Amino acid sequence: MSGTIALAGSTIETEPGITIEEAVRKAGYLPDAYLYVSDGRPIPMDTPMEDAMSVRAIKVASGG
Repeated sequence: MSGTIALAGSTIETEPGITIEEAVRKAGYLPDAYLYVSDGRPIPMDTPMEDAMSVRAIKVASGG
C-alpha cells in the first residue's frame, strides 16, 4: 500500500519510508514552498510516509 501527497492540483503516490521532502523533490517541486498537513495537523517535511498516509501540501508565499 502507498501514501499520497495532494500538491498543486495533483496527487503524488509515495512508498512507505520515503520522507515527504524526498517525495516532493522527486516530483519536481520545491518542498520549502509548502506547509504539510495530515489529519488536520501540520507535520514536518522530514516525516516518513506510512502506509495509507494522506498529506495535503499548502502553498505558502512570503514577502519582505
